[in-house]
Amino acid sequence: MTFPLSESKSAQLFERARHTMPGGNTRHMITFGPYIIYADRGKGCRLWDVDGNEYIDWVNNFSSHIHGHASPEIISALSEQLKGLMSCILPAEAELELAELLVDRFEGLEQVRFNNSGTEAVMVAIKAARAYTGRSKIMKTEGGYHGQYDLVETSFLPTPETWGDESCPSVLPFAKGTPQSLLDEVVVVQFNKTEATRRLIREHADELAAVIIDPIPARLGFTRASKEYLEMLREETRRYGIVLIFDEVFCTRAGYNGAQGEIGVIPDLTTLGKIIGGGLPVGAVGGNREVMSVFDNLAGPLKVSHSGTFTANSMTMVAGLTAMRMLTPEVFEKLAGQGKRLRDGLNREMEAAGFIGRANGEASMSSIQLFQQPANTYRDFVHQSGPGYLQRMLRLHRHMLNQGVLMATRGLMVGSTAMSDADIDETIEKSGQAFRSYVEEDGYI
Repeated sequence: MTFPLSESKSAQLFERARHTMPGGNTRHMITFGPYIIYADRGKGCRLWDVDGNEYIDWVNNFSSHIHGHASPEIISALSEQLKGLMSCILPAEAELELAELLVDRFEGLEQVRFNNSGTEAVMVAIKAARAYTGRSKIMKTEGGYHGQYDLVETSFLPTPETWGDESCPSVLPFAKGTPQSLLDEVVVVQFNKTEATRRLIREHADELAAVIIDPIPARLGFTRASKEYLEMLREETRRYGIVLIFDEVFCTRAGYNGAQGEIGVIPDLTTLGKIIGGGLPVGAVGGNREVMSVFDNLAGPLKVSHSGTFTANSMTMVAGLTAMRMLTPEVFEKLAGQGKRLRDGLNREMEAAGFIGRANGEASMSSIQLFQQPANTYRDFVHQSGPGYLQRMLRLHRHMLNQGVLMATRGLMVGSTAMSDADIDETIEKSGQAFRSYVEEDGYI
């Protein structure tokens, strides 16, 4: 397989798209050159583009397709639901059943509410924390991603020239036009820097409504927050009445009981998304009854109003319920084993090819990094990545595509239950060819 030629149908569609969509796309995260490949169909762990090229899909729509494409069980459930009800103003039983399932699995969830995306879940969680505490500021980690909400986009991808002192990182806008008044509502800390973070929590305790963290962030190649760091966050937030939010939109994949179950630290609120929707748009925020009471319009004056036209629509609830019921402890164990099989194989192939890099990750979440030593903070990641990191990663992405392996442009690879060990081994073999062709074409990386 080779990367499609410039006269391909994908190239023609991309040229058309540039006239009606800025940049010819609706999602910047899928942009790569010289043009974007257009999908035609998917089945299991495979995707085919409009030019007939086949790829093993290791993006799975940024993790949401944990059962791959066209899962027979999910298709059957959606087909039956489609005959009766897509969405309406009234709730349906599937919403309750999915809520019960999530509350049963996540120790930090006593109650839950649904919405339509991970970004929306984070927005609602922060509203809840502010209403519960009567405070306005939030704390987040440098380099942490929590959706496309300007408050939590602060210091998402800072550079050494702008990120400031490591003991008190700068609060930097991600999008141009972000008002200073909004930046003033954020305190930024370094991921895994326990004592420095403790000091900043205590310094801003009277102002902080919430501390939000992804315990296994994709943007750090699925490097887990240390137990010491998370236990400190739990201890300090509890001491000062600050709401601790775990963003598990992505790292729900860590295990049957989510990342919090694997790590053993329980937050006040948890945001969810991706895999809990069975491949359809979804988000959720849940937590203990005391904090979630801000949404209760039957127990007294309402503190936070929350609704939405497609919130908890029947199609998403049925797909999510079906998908989550399929994810048993045994299935999570198998996914984790395959993830390790992938990473071990990729690391062997990198070494054999003379490719300077490493495959890092946890459970079914993996990431290729263009350096070899572990990175425990965002600044470690940037320093070890070196200059031109994204450009080098985009070149690797191109070599992987040429071999029929679809990964995210920054090296993310997440598995699905549709993959067999043979699919893993095929991926490892093809990736080895991509590593060798990269080294031969581009030299030392």
